Amino acid sequence: MNKNILIICNKDKNYCKKLDSFIRDNLSIPFDIFEITDIKHLSGFRDETQNVLLLISEALFNIESVSGFQHIIVLKENERDLAECDKSYGLKDVDIRYMDKYQKSEHITDSILSMCLDIPGIVVKSKKGDTGKKMKIIGFYTPVPNTDQTSEAIGFARRLCEKEKALYINTDSFCTNKIIRSDTYSETLLDLMYFAECGGDKFGIYLERIVRHDKELDFVPASSSACQSRLITGREYEKLFEQIEDTGKYTSLVVDIAEGVRELFEMLRLCDEVYMLSNDDYNAHMRIELFLNELHSDEEFDMRNLHRISRIGGENLGT
Repeated sequence: MNKNILIICNKDKNYCKKLDSFIRDNLSIPFDIFEITDIKHLSGFRDETQNVLLLISEALFNIESVSGFQHIIVLKENERDLAECDKSYGLKDVDIRYMDKYQKSEHITDSILSMCLDIPGIVVKSKKGDTGKKMKIIGFYTPVPNTDQTSEAIGFARRLCEKEKALYINTDSFCTNKIIRSDTYSETLLDLMYFAECGGDKFGIYLERIVRHDKELDFVPASSSACQSRLITGREYEKLFEQIEDTGKYTSLVVDIAEGVRELFEMLRLCDEVYMLSNDDYNAHMRIELFLNELHSDEEFDMRNLHRISRIGGENLGT
């Protein structure tokens, strides 16, 4: 079986070690990582370059040293632009990309993930077959507008992330929470839905590229298109959840279900547990009762999975 090899080639040994450590802790793609400070040692990898990704500093990058490698990321060290046409002249059929060396490690790993998508033989890890454990899906839904559902769901997800690998997804395209919505996020839940359908065995790479982090919280950025979000069916969400489970990266998935989600009851059936915030307001109480009546008539939903709560941090977690 082919192995994935990642080579960090840089004269600074401390830089190599720090980047190596970050990649091992944050990427689930199984890489054999090698730190090289002497460019002469690159020659030992030329016979097995099919699944090799080379990260090399600008100072060490030249035609002779990288000859035979197919996938190269050059770490730029100077503010001036690299003369790419001069540097890569003579290297045919080679994927060479450039990025700044001194930036956040997560930006470097994003570039690694993007490169991996274009390496045909890359091996993507799947832990599901090893553990046999099912990913638990925890839903939040309250049929009352203006509740604190999102803040409670995020708080729950944060606490869960302290104990295990968990992922938070919000289905509300109108959510204004600054953590899960930002103009800096280039990809959102809609992109992840697309890759669940079309990403094939590389979905795990797309997942890692799209997921963002806020301290201990892993989350998928919220969709920015209400029209497209409301067209997503329960079956499409089911396919997405199955794909996430198959990566083996997460043991729990927290789904913040918006009021306007399509096929609400199909979404609720996908959840192993559903939390619903209580409200003492009369109109809110009536909406909740109407919702419960509908849910009771759904023979496919197990009412034991529904928990009415005042807040997650409290002690009232009963049905």
